[in-house]
Amino acid sequence: MPTYGQPSTVQGETAEQIPFTRGPFLLVFAVDHQLSAVLKEAMLGAPLSPPEFAVTSALRLLGQVRPTVLAATIGMRPTTLSNHLKRFIDRGLITKRPDPSDGRATLLRLTARGRRDTEACFPAFGAAIASFRRHLAESGTDEAAVVAALEASSGALAATLRELTQERAKTA
Repeated sequence: MPTYGQPSTVQGETAEQIPFTRGPFLLVFAVDHQLSAVLKEAMLGAPLSPPEFAVTSALRLLGQVRPTVLAATIGMRPTTLSNHLKRFIDRGLITKRPDPSDGRATLLRLTARGRRDTEACFPAFGAAIASFRRHLAESGTDEAAVVAALEASSGALAATLRELTQERAKTA
């Protein structure tokens, strides 16, 4: 069994010592919940919720794209993304049209309103990420190394999910 290092201190209202070393899944779980709380607090009053902003900001960066590419980019199952997309279409945030290169596929694109609502979230999101970067730098942690480790973790989790899904299909 790998050794992960020393028990850590979680900074909150007061610093709390964790009596054991957290493994990778517990850390990812904790970071997911911390990020959700940070973004929820930072984006209070914004036109989009943090999960909505994740989808629309990725779509803004990708431009016109197939839903499968968007789902892979944000690490969301296509069926879960589909639920978001239906609501976004109903709210006038995105459009969906047939892909001219493959009539069976569709392409997604932000509408002017979707772009406007996404960009209206930038100040709140920018303040949150600036604070995160400042605290990361104060701890002496290199942001590029964190991003590289997160990309590797994302890839490993995606591969693990594919493997587990294939294993389940074999036994079904």
